[in-house]
Amino acid sequence: MVIGYIKQERKAQNLFRGIEIRSFDNNYIITIYNAEKYRTKKRLVRFIHKLGIEAVVFSKELDGEFKREICEMMNGVRIVNGRKLMEYMGFDIFEYILNKQQVNMKQEDIYIIFKRDSNLNLNLLKIFIENFRVANIVTNDIEKLKNVQENLLENDNILISVSNNKKKALKRAKYVLNINLTKNELEKYKINREAIIVDVGEDVKYASPSFDGINISYFDITAPDELVEKFESIGGNFELVKLYESALLKDELQKAKIEDVYDRIKRDEIAITELIGNNGRITDEELQKIHNLNLDKMRKLV
Repeated sequence: MVIGYIKQERKAQNLFRGIEIRSFDNNYIITIYNAEKYRTKKRLVRFIHKLGIEAVVFSKELDGEFKREICEMMNGVRIVNGRKLMEYMGFDIFEYILNKQQVNMKQEDIYIIFKRDSNLNLNLLKIFIENFRVANIVTNDIEKLKNVQENLLENDNILISVSNNKKKALKRAKYVLNINLTKNELEKYKINREAIIVDVGEDVKYASPSFDGINISYFDITAPDELVEKFESIGGNFELVKLYESALLKDELQKAKIEDVYDRIKRDEIAITELIGNNGRITDEELQKIHNLNLDKMRKLV
């Protein structure tokens, strides 16, 4: 896959030049000098299609109105936004959370919610099913998941719960992985007010008036120095999450088995450094506080 890295510079050596393009590792680095000009935007889109660029990464300063306008003008070009990497590292995110809370994953339940989508790779459920005490699947694609449920029980003696009851399915959930529901769709469910929700499909920002839990909408990562140095040669102000996702896309990892993607991320020594919620960085104290609130609730039920 051919990637285009789009960044902004304030001053051009040639004042009449609005765009500069150079090749990088069989991809392209595109520097914009007059981002506010409509003609520059039209030229950029024309270059993207002409160069056969299949996915684009925007630097932080262009990740706003400029990006929105370019997206409206492009056809068939993927926007690298970090969401695919969040999906690949969904298990790592929960592992990070439970480690901070000093909780044994094998003693906890995970609730995974998603809506019917023919492009959804259900193999991503496997790592959760194998490592949590119980995996509870909440979906409107009941028929498809019933087959998965029966096969797991018959072949591996593993039991998973499948439901789509909006009033009860998430009522006691402590840990929720939201794969592809929108904010409006998620708000139709009654959710434990002290739950931790991780959104990998989009920035949902779940904020029901009765919700006192944590909604994690993004994350940050670290990578080995040699990988960071390679990305730094692109220049500009890019998020490491998006740069690493672009590297996976470049190598067509999205077409590989999900286990191979997990192995690649592990080999590259990618690690989570920070979780980001509706109001910014999630602290260790916030994660521990939620855990304590759920413990208190359980004690009262006994």
